Amino acid sequence: MEYEPMARTFHKHPRLPGRDYTRGAYFVTICAYRRGEIFGRIIGSGSTAKMELNDAGLIVQDRWNAIPEHHPGTRLDQLQIMPDHLHAILVLDPPTGPAPQRSTLGIDTAGAFNSLRARPKGPPPGSLGAIIAAFKSVTTKRINAAMRRTSGSIWQLGYHERIIRRQGGEYARIVQYIAENPVNWR
Repeated sequence: MEYEPMARTFHKHPRLPGRDYTRGAYFVTICAYRRGEIFGRIIGSGSTAKMELNDAGLIVQDRWNAIPEHHPGTRLDQLQIMPDHLHAILVLDPPTGPAPQRSTLGIDTAGAFNSLRARPKGPPPGSLGAIIAAFKSVTTKRINAAMRRTSGSIWQLGYHERIIRRQGGEYARIVQYIAENPVNWR
């Protein structure tokens, strides 16, 4: 039998090329690792169904609500945490005027302190990607600590986002979808 090398596969980047993800309204979905139901459970059924958060879910809610404290110009609208994912609307309106001073310092390879810069291949500071990455990082650390684990994945890689268009009532439809998510659970 002759060896045939596997064809290379390339990951299609889900973000729009040339899109500035530092402003606009976004419908975001972030899924738990392997869609594990780790944030709580749905209680009730039909129109009375609602989400009951456990400790991990409360950490997610707390850290989501803290996003504007750490990312100026970010407004939170809807949030619905489900057993294995969350849906939310984030609105990014970058602050105007001089850039805020960062309190975090980086260390270059020579060991000297310098101001924090964007990673060469990472999302730009203040962008949707940077905000989601920071959120996922802090919630993973806190949930693992609460579970007395030194490591472990909480979130799937990446996230889903949809740019919310201003015309056509799309915003209202997304708000309704998020609010009704517990009712429509499985």
